[in-house]
Amino acid sequence: MPPARRGASRPKPTASSSSSTSATPKSPARKPAAKRATAAKPAAARTAAAKKPAARSTAAKKPAATKAAAGKSSRPTAAKVAKDAQAAAEERFDAAAARLRKLNERIIEAGREAGDTTLSNYEKALKAIASGIERGPGKSDIEWVSNLATANAKFIRDVTQSIVSHGHDLLK
Repeated sequence: MPPARRGASRPKPTASSSSSTSATPKSPARKPAAKRATAAKPAAARTAAAKKPAARSTAAKKPAATKAAAGKSSRPTAAKVAKDAQAAAEERFDAAAARLRKLNERIIEAGREAGDTTLSNYEKALKAIASGIERGPGKSDIEWVSNLATANAKFIRDVTQSIVSHGHDLLK
C-alpha cells in the first residue's frame, strides 16, 4: 500500500470512537465574545440592556430651541472670542512697546554717559600731550623751536576744546 498523502481526506471520528477530543463538548472560551456575554447574562439583564438605547434616543430628541438656548448661554460666539483675543493681543503689544521704550531710553542714556566719559578722557589725553609738547620742545633754547612747540600745543588745546564742546552739545 502506498504511503498516505497529506491533505488526503481522513475518516472523521464518530461519537462512539475512543478519541477524547472529539467527544468533549466545546468549551465556552471557544464561543464568540458576543455570544458569551449574552449567554452569561440573565434574561432580565438582557431586556434592560436592550432598553438603554431607547432611553438615549429620547434624550437626543430634545427640541432644537432648547439646545440652542443652552448653547448660547454657555458658549461665547466666535466674533466675541475673536474680539477678546484681539483686545488681549493689543494689550500685550502695548505693554511690550512700553517696555521697549523704557529699555531704549536706558540704552540711550547709557550711551550718552559713555560718550561723555569718552570725550572727557579724550580731552584729558590731548591736554596731556599739549602740556608735554610745551614742557619738552617748548623750553628749548632755540627760539623758533620753542615758538613752534608752543603754537602746536595751543593748536591742540583749541581743537580739543572745540571738538569736546561740540561733542558734549551733541550728546545733550
